[in-house]
Amino acid sequence: MSDWGLIGQERAVRALSAALRQGRLPHAHLLVGPAHVGKGTLALRLAQAINCLAPVDERPCLACRQCRRIESFLHADLHLLTVEPGHREVRIAQVRELERALSLKPFEGRARVAIVDPADAMNLEAQNAFLKTLEEPPPDTVLVLVTCRETALLPTIRSRCRRIALGAVPVARLAAALAARGLSPEEAERLARWSEGRPGVALSLAADPELRQRREAEVERALSLPSLPLPRRLALADELAQLFTAPDGRDRQAEDAPPVPAPRFGERLWWVLDIWQSVWRDILLACAGPGAPIVNAERGAEIERLAAGLDTGRAAEALLAVWRVRRYLEDNVNPRLALEEMLLSLPEAGSPGRVA
Repeated sequence: MSDWGLIGQERAVRALSAALRQGRLPHAHLLVGPAHVGKGTLALRLAQAINCLAPVDERPCLACRQCRRIESFLHADLHLLTVEPGHREVRIAQVRELERALSLKPFEGRARVAIVDPADAMNLEAQNAFLKTLEEPPPDTVLVLVTCRETALLPTIRSRCRRIALGAVPVARLAAALAARGLSPEEAERLARWSEGRPGVALSLAADPELRQRREAEVERALSLPSLPLPRRLALADELAQLFTAPDGRDRQAEDAPPVPAPRFGERLWWVLDIWQSVWRDILLACAGPGAPIVNAERGAEIERLAAGLDTGRAAEALLAVWRVRRYLEDNVNPRLALEEMLLSLPEAGSPGRVA
C-alpha cells in the first residue's frame, strides 16, 4: 500500500518506507504537524510496517496477524505512552514503566515500538526521564513521538529524533479522496472545505451527522458574537472555560479496553475555537474584497453583512483575538480570564466604528 492508507501524506510515507526498505530506520522519530492530519495514524502504520509479515516492499499489509493486532492496540510489542484518564500530563512514573517494558526483548514481533502521543503532554520531569531512553535506546526498539506543539518539547529531545512533518491537504485533493470513499462530489467538497484540509476532521464529519449539525450550530454562534451584550459574553466565557476542563470521556471506557491515544486536553474547546477562527478568517477575507474562497461559503450572505460593518483592521484584530486565546490556553493561562479577554475584544454591534 503505497500511501499506507493516509490521505495526502505521501512525502512522509515515502521517507519512512525508503528507510525501512534500506534497513536504515532511525531509532527515534518526531511526527509533527497540525491536529487531525494523520500523525497518529502514521505512527501506527510505522509500527505495523516494522512488524508486518509481508515482504518489505509490501509493508504494511494491514491484513496479517501482526498488523491486525497493532491496529487494535493489542500487540505485546506496541507500547503507548499517553495521558491517563483523570490527568492532564504524562508523568515520570509512566516513563519509568515504559523504560522497564522496553528493556525486555520483543515478544511477538521484530521490534518493540513505543508511541508517545501526545508527546508535548509530557511534563518536564517526564521529558528529562525520557531523554535517557532516547540517548541509550534498547536494542530492537523504535520510538515514535507525535505532537502538534513541537516547541513544547525540550530541544535535546527534538535533536535526537528524525523529524517528519505532516501538513494540511489541499481542499480539492481531500475532496477527491472523500468522493472516492463514496461521498457525493458536493458533500465531499463541503466537508473538505469545513475541515480546512485536515483528513481526520473530514472523516469524522462524514461519519457523524450529529457532529455536522453541531458544527453548523457553532458557526451560527460565531456569527452572533457581535450581537452578544456584555453580560452574555462574560457568561459565555465561563461556559467555555468549563468546556475546556470537561472530561474527555475515556473514564467511561471498560477497564479491559485497549489503550488509545488521549485527545488534546480541552479538545472540545479547541474544536469550538477552530470553527470560530474559520468564521473570523472568512469575515476578514470578505472585508478585503469579493472573490476569495471562504470556509463557510454556505453562510456567505451573513459573512458579507458582518464584513460590511467592519474595516479590515478591526476584522484582523478579531481574528487575532481568537488566535491569541489559543496561545494563552496552551501556556496554561487561567481559561476563564483568557476567554473573557477574547470575547471582550470582539466587535460589538452598534458601537462606533464597529459592526453596524
